Amino acid sequence: MHRKYYNVSIIGNVQDIGFRKFVESTANSYHVTGYVFNDTNGSVKMLCAGQVELLNTFFDAVQMRPPQGTSIEQFIKTEIPIPEDFDLNVPDQFLKLTTDQLADIGNKLDIGVELLKTLPQIDENVSALPEIKTGIDSLNSKFDDFRTDQREHNKRMDEHNKRMDEHNKQLTRILQKLSEK
Repeated sequence: MHRKYYNVSIIGNVQDIGFRKFVESTANSYHVTGYVFNDTNGSVKMLCAGQVELLNTFFDAVQMRPPQGTSIEQFIKTEIPIPEDFDLNVPDQFLKLTTDQLADIGNKLDIGVELLKTLPQIDENVSALPEIKTGIDSLNSKFDDFRTDQREHNKRMDEHNKRMDEHNKQLTRILQKLSEK
């Protein structure tokens, strides 16, 4: 059956809450391929490819069962008209692209500072220390998970880049043939 391709923009409270990871795992469970990334305007963008029924089920799941804290204001999907015999070289698995730039890291640090301001004052009272240690342990665990995810992502990107190099060579050959005519 024919694959469809869609550009998707998701506007709302969708960054810094694990939304891309949710999208990645949901897409892979529905056998949708493509990638998702944070845009600098605060939205999340996707390129999705797959069978129409699976794509529609995936889009419904993203909108109806997002992670806690997510607020989707707009879900804009636009079909990309691609001829059936044309290959966009979309990755075989759905990928979460890392887009953290210095500004993104700064925003995340600002969020962390605001969260720290909500903690009770510790002065003489050290009863909050076990909770803080638990929080730090949780952050360390999440950082370890992130490093593992990043290593896997880097491997997939290396494979993708190799395919893109081959694709670019193929396009160069096609352009050379066309210029000869």
